[in-house]
Amino acid sequence: MKTLYSHCLIWMSGLFLPLISSAQPADETALLAKYSYPIFALAGKQQYTGTAFFYRAGDSTYLVSNYHAIKGMSPLKKSITFSSDTLYLKYPLKTSGESRVLAIDVSAESTGETELFSMVDRIDLLKIPFDVPADADIHFINDLIDPAYLNAIPEEVMVFGHPTEPGSVPAFYSKKQRLAGQVNEQGFADYDASLKVNFPGSSDSARAILSNTSRHYYFIKPYAAQGYSGAPVFGRFRTADNKIIYRFTGVIFAGQPMTRQTWAIKGSVALQYLQGEL
Repeated sequence: MKTLYSHCLIWMSGLFLPLISSAQPADETALLAKYSYPIFALAGKQQYTGTAFFYRAGDSTYLVSNYHAIKGMSPLKKSITFSSDTLYLKYPLKTSGESRVLAIDVSAESTGETELFSMVDRIDLLKIPFDVPADADIHFINDLIDPAYLNAIPEEVMVFGHPTEPGSVPAFYSKKQRLAGQVNEQGFADYDASLKVNFPGSSDSARAILSNTSRHYYFIKPYAAQGYSGAPVFGRFRTADNKIIYRFTGVIFAGQPMTRQTWAIKGSVALQYLQGEL
């Protein structure tokens, strides 16, 4: 679905926080971790943490995450969880291992009125035009997009997100964590079976509607905690000469607690949206 927005990026004085230390993962997938960035929304005394990535189209740059992570509307429930006119992005600096926090205007005037929609009808993504700060160490997901791998089944999937433990945390606290797992090719069958057990009164047609989301989504295991929402999914593949490569294969949507697996938006579908074709 194509939607026209009127956006503006607000650089508000006083909203650059003191430099914050950020740990970098020290393993062979350290580069992949640099494509995921923590985002925050504040509503009352609640802080909502998610993950975002960057996409470049010509001369334009976009910050991308789940619609629900930015606008606070859950496509699972078609209800608004929180409302905030400001999204906060924490980004690493080029010259050090530290980070800054930047406020971004996501009010209705900038990104449109919050819409109510179901995951059955529309994917849970939102891209916002973004002017990259001169001091930001930013990596673009374009580097890892290859049409040949968008819907391929990888040996393993890798996700970097920013889940937080329940309870009180400092403002803009984030700790990058890695989730490694597999595509669950039987994910929708598992989901349908769980619906039969947990909702025995559900009709075949109602379950079929939910299962029809397979045109946009797939399942991975294990279960991704809150804070991974919006994170890019990387698949590990082997080339003809047995070289290991990682490619973009989707975007985390939400954990599915009954089956302990995770919905992800298909890579090909996400790319269609990023290119303005959905």
